[in-house]
Amino acid sequence: MLSIVVPVYNEEDNVRPLYEKIQAVCETIGDAYEILFVDDGSEDETFNVLSELCKQEPRLVIIRFEKNAGQTAAMAAGFEFARGERIVSMDGDLQNDPIDMPRLLEKLDEGYDLVCGWRKDRQDKFLTRRVPSIIANWIISKVTGVAIHDNGCSLKAYRASVIKQVPLYGEMHRFIPAMSTVVGARIAEIVVSHHPRRFGKSKYGLGRIWRVMLDIIAFKLIISVFTSSPKLRNPKNLWNRLSNALFNPKQRAFRAAAVLSLPFFVLGRILFSTANVAALSCLGLAISLLVLGGLTENRVQQANQTSSVSGKLAHFFSFGCKRRPIRFLGPIGVMSLMLGGLFFMLRMTSFLSEALGTIGHGLSPILIATGILIFCFGLFGELIAFANAKHVKDYAVETILNANNEGTCRE
Repeated sequence: MLSIVVPVYNEEDNVRPLYEKIQAVCETIGDAYEILFVDDGSEDETFNVLSELCKQEPRLVIIRFEKNAGQTAAMAAGFEFARGERIVSMDGDLQNDPIDMPRLLEKLDEGYDLVCGWRKDRQDKFLTRRVPSIIANWIISKVTGVAIHDNGCSLKAYRASVIKQVPLYGEMHRFIPAMSTVVGARIAEIVVSHHPRRFGKSKYGLGRIWRVMLDIIAFKLIISVFTSSPKLRNPKNLWNRLSNALFNPKQRAFRAAAVLSLPFFVLGRILFSTANVAALSCLGLAISLLVLGGLTENRVQQANQTSSVSGKLAHFFSFGCKRRPIRFLGPIGVMSLMLGGLFFMLRMTSFLSEALGTIGHGLSPILIATGILIFCFGLFGELIAFANAKHVKDYAVETILNANNEGTCRE
């Protein structure tokens, strides 16, 4: 069976023509199919339009959330309820073209687990949508090592056995190719069509750029820790042999913290004889990073052994930070770092240096060290949140509709 997953939010004018297009293409494919529309708590007539359509269409399934939970949660719900061995996802705004589905599936059948669409001729605003997307995709490909031109394109084909293993939350749908490497997915990419939006309003803008940059840093660490590296299994160079000798190869969270702490140990030792406050800040930061790495490693291992989120720290990162600690703590850390840098620059001015006094001189390294530690606390919190992802659900389903069952409620 083939499953088509379409998250929608306030798309009342788009859902009916989109369904008709998807249905027409699925009929030409010839396989049994189902089409799942996931209504992410729409506030317009989207659900009513889908409900009327559902009465005559036995292959249409409507999943409605109790409240808006975001596109990633809607995609996760669609993947969870999909019964097909192959799954295709697409946006609900008619900008993706269902006519590309057969080519995606043909590529998938060549032995891939994930086939991504590439909107090479993207029909969106150049400055506010296309330019940020080009820059973000280039950075993502360089940082993660997954050479995909268009991570943000929702038109993708998946092998269900693979995508159902990938935890999705917190706008992670933009990083599905990179996150799929955690479960060893084989990835390909093909050029797909893209159309201008005709009805409704775009749900994205420039305001997401800073969040994407934080996500890139977090996902790089997640991939490094949770992806099995051939270099670690069979170390050939001196650094990998040395690190394997000093640290357990399986304890990659602690290894990452140790690598981050090393420059601060060195810097603290260099500064120790001349600038005690700065030296102590560096040494304190280095020790704190090691403790953070050990604590994270313990919580990650604990998450793999339990069937629920356990521990106050895991609860804080999973629920208090809405599973995105880097977005909550990252800006606080950056502000502290910038404030410490400002104090440092003010010290360079003789007049202000005298006005700030001894307290001002010592405050700069403390603020910088604190900012780095808070940022890393959020970064390593992402590892704990990711490890506990299988125990947490970001959405509550209010109703499931299809032609054979008038309505059921499920949470």
